[in-house]
Amino acid sequence: MNIERYLIAHRQGTPGQIFRLLRQGRVTVDDLVVDSPRTDVTGDQQVRVDGVAVTGRQPQYLVFNKPVGFALNLEPTGQRSLGSLLNPLDQPRSLKALADLPQAAVGLVLASDDEHFLTDVAQQNWRSTLQIVLAGLTAPKLPTNSAFQAVTSQTDKVRQTTTVSITTTDVLAGVRTLNDLANANEPVVRTQLGPFVLPVDLAVGTYRGLFASEIDALNGPLDPKTE
Repeated sequence: MNIERYLIAHRQGTPGQIFRLLRQGRVTVDDLVVDSPRTDVTGDQQVRVDGVAVTGRQPQYLVFNKPVGFALNLEPTGQRSLGSLLNPLDQPRSLKALADLPQAAVGLVLASDDEHFLTDVAQQNWRSTLQIVLAGLTAPKLPTNSAFQAVTSQTDKVRQTTTVSITTTDVLAGVRTLNDLANANEPVVRTQLGPFVLPVDLAVGTYRGLFASEIDALNGPLDPKTE
């Protein structure tokens, strides 16, 4: 069996992730780095990813709908933290969050026990979509900021509200700007990060695992010239 099929069979990631693991030199067979997916491996050889035997490495990839006022700490004992939302099966994992959403905001937060995944996602410098709901039908004028793209507003005449959205790579500045607007009905919410949209059926204070296609999309291309 070649190493690519071996790693897929042992649930080491999506095919795209396994290609990335090999290209990044993170896979060893009998302590030798393997970078070709066609390399043959037998059952009596020692296969490791990031120094961990494949039988002990089954990484977790999660998306949270973070409540307002909750910190991004994943320790299960942390009060008002993402860790306090974990079920018993996920509590033993050494999870970390992609730490870029302040406590004042709610919405999409990624977490994983695969630090390389979090690093790869951060390096994509994805834009976030942030929005806030304001009372009234008058769209406010936001201060000029070169980091803000696609500033839009949409009125709801039935509810008598205006939803203001911005797309930006500067999440902290975006949250501060929207929070400073008058007549806010709700906290700022992140609804999208790059290609990933917060699932509409993911209630505030809950989380789920990422699908393989979502993981690959968030990782982005390993080498834009060849992929």
